[in-house]
Amino acid sequence: SRTGNFPLSILYGGICAGVVSVVLGLPALRIRGVMLTVTTLSFALVMPAFFIERALGGSNVDPGRPILPGDIALDTGRSYYWFALALTLVALLVARNIRRSGFGRILIAVRDNEDNARAFTVRASAVKIQGYLLAGFIAGVGGAAYGHSLSSLDAAAFPAKASIDVVVMVVIGGVAVLSGPILGVLLVVGIPYFVPLGTLGLAATYLGQLVIILYVPGGLAALVGRVRDRVIRLIARWHGVDYDAAYADPETASPVQGSAGTPGLFATSARPTGVTRSVAPSRAHAPVLLSARELHKSFGGVRAVRGVSLEVREGETVGLIGPNGAGKTTMFELLGGFVRSDSGQVSFLDREVTSLGPDARARMGLIRSFQDAALFPTMTVTECVMLALERVQPTSFLVSLSGYAGAERRKEQRARELVSYMGLDRYRDKQIRELSTGTRRITELACLVALEPTFLLLDEPCSGIAQRETEALGGLLNKLKAELGLTLLIIEHDMPMIMGISDRIIAMADGHVICEGTPAHVMADPLVAEAYLGGNIDAIERSGARQESTPPTAEAPLSPDLTRA
Repeated sequence: SRTGNFPLSILYGGICAGVVSVVLGLPALRIRGVMLTVTTLSFALVMPAFFIERALGGSNVDPGRPILPGDIALDTGRSYYWFALALTLVALLVARNIRRSGFGRILIAVRDNEDNARAFTVRASAVKIQGYLLAGFIAGVGGAAYGHSLSSLDAAAFPAKASIDVVVMVVIGGVAVLSGPILGVLLVVGIPYFVPLGTLGLAATYLGQLVIILYVPGGLAALVGRVRDRVIRLIARWHGVDYDAAYADPETASPVQGSAGTPGLFATSARPTGVTRSVAPSRAHAPVLLSARELHKSFGGVRAVRGVSLEVREGETVGLIGPNGAGKTTMFELLGGFVRSDSGQVSFLDREVTSLGPDARARMGLIRSFQDAALFPTMTVTECVMLALERVQPTSFLVSLSGYAGAERRKEQRARELVSYMGLDRYRDKQIRELSTGTRRITELACLVALEPTFLLLDEPCSGIAQRETEALGGLLNKLKAELGLTLLIIEHDMPMIMGISDRIIAMADGHVICEGTPAHVMADPLVAEAYLGGNIDAIERSGARQESTPPTAEAPLSPDLTRA
């Protein structure tokens, strides 16, 4: 208000709030979820007493007359309402543009699964700061507009309860979709304001809000979506229409072999060919892509990794096996940068990367998968692949704000090609949380291909999927390796599959390497048999399992529908 310029004061409000949000966000970068909410709400509690009153210089401060350029005075309640509504619509438009952009997908990825986002090359800390800045700016504009709507200003105009109400409205409405906060506002503020409820009515409203928070995790938006889908299914059934079949891709309504959609890189015949075992020429003289030297890592008194050294050369497929607790996943955490080693060194592409985080290593081409294949629960299959494409087709923040759709359309087309290639057409618009474990694994594989890696760290890719799909997956990995020039390091408990596709095997037990060599050599080693197979080498043979992986064919496709596991 002291600027004497109404539009400028609105802009200043946004800038100041954005800066404060960044300053507050910096120390909060290391915390997530509920603790982050508690931290920001704690700041809101001290704001009225220590900052707002001093900034205003007293109580009953005149906020200034709201006058727009052209000497348009907003001195009536109706005129100011239309101005506030216009600001709200602009904020919703910006939020919509962000939500549909690459930056929006990155924000959602960091919210849903920060570790997986970092494995997808996302700089999580920088993204959080940008998110704080944008959210703070929008909130500051709203606060400045609210202040000018009052006849006088004091600290009581901005109570801490208002910040709590905002969180409640967002949670009740639903965080995952743009319409969620709007529904939350209508329920929490709109109904009590427009409908005379009385004491019992207000109590019932609060009880309803509590029920939504406890039993509808997705908020009102998710509830409305479920009701809508049920009504559509009932109407479809009334007319004798199979809703699920009608809205699936007619060419891919049942599991089929993925098509080759990208010229050159993925051009293959309808009946793909491929070797079932990498019997490539000796790679003894190929350059070393990834190496570890004397890595040690302890968690409290548990020595998870003890002096492990390894090398993986360009074009190799190396299997990493061992019993549960052998230190395999911890080794992946060290190689991927998710955990800092107590001592030792990791090098990739002739560069020491020991001090680099997972996002920096991923940008160099060192990409890892995760055991649970959780990905990003609130994103669709197509959105996950589009997120992975950000590594090679990054979206700028300003383009995201503008809503320019040209680059997004090209990215979506590329993502759909990869989805089709992996045989996931019928799932492309389904959220990750709706998929079976096996389907999520195939989706994760599509994302890994989209990242265009040099080196893949695959953590138990066969976990949770059926035997027939495991055999097909081995063939697919060989096929992708040949076409993309990948180097693979794979943790796997499925012995026939890992022995069938690996050039070398590294066996671990009790945090250190006990054997390394060809699959046949490792299988015959008594230490491996004792540590991993309970002393019985024949245990590797499973009923119906083959020693060599069979690539997917038109008769036996790699199906993304892996619910049989």
